[in-house]
Amino acid sequence: MDDEQLLDDVVSSIVEKILMNIGMTTYVKVKEIIEAHNLKFSDCYRNPDVLNFALKELFGNAYLIVVEKIKSELGGLVDDDSRLSMFVQNLSK
Repeated sequence: MDDEQLLDDVVSSIVEKILMNIGMTTYVKVKEIIEAHNLKFSDCYRNPDVLNFALKELFGNAYLIVVEKIKSELGGLVDDDSRLSMFVQNLSK
């Protein structure tokens, strides 16, 4: 497994976990938006703009709370990996 695939899987797992913790309805709605763009959760790392759009659709300006939860779950990885840092920056736009 290459690094990019590993990052896809890590980000996907964290995003799905956070959304499920918020509620299954939220998880399903985000999943539907992502799938409407012909993507899956495992594509979110490489396509943060679609996840950003989905979060804004559901949470409005409060989407940044979810982004912070994602960043927190990624922990020190964001500081250690410029690719993850860029992912969080794009997700926060």
